[in-house]
Amino acid sequence: MAVLEGLFILGAVGAVLYVVIRALESRPGHPAVTAGRWRVAHYDVDGHTRVVVHKVRPGSAQVLDEHVIAEIPVNDPEYDELFMTAMATARQRKAIFETEE
Repeated sequence: MAVLEGLFILGAVGAVLYVVIRALESRPGHPAVTAGRWRVAHYDVDGHTRVVVHKVRPGSAQVLDEHVIAEIPVNDPEYDELFMTAMATARQRKAIFETEE
């Protein structure tokens, strides 16, 4: 009798797990960011230059997504080298993002 009860409990637990997993799989995930094109940009914020890759809506300047590549203090003695390196990295990242879409 104990074996039958054990099998019944095991079956019930399995059924509950199955239902939970199926429910989680059918839930919609995060919506993808809408179509756009990637561009490299930089701007100053509180004494730092922020190098970014933006995803913008075609035909407008509306930013759909932003990835920060680097923040460089404007008074850094190696600013030029750091800025050029960050811009090169941003261009590489842009190329990667474009190939993923």
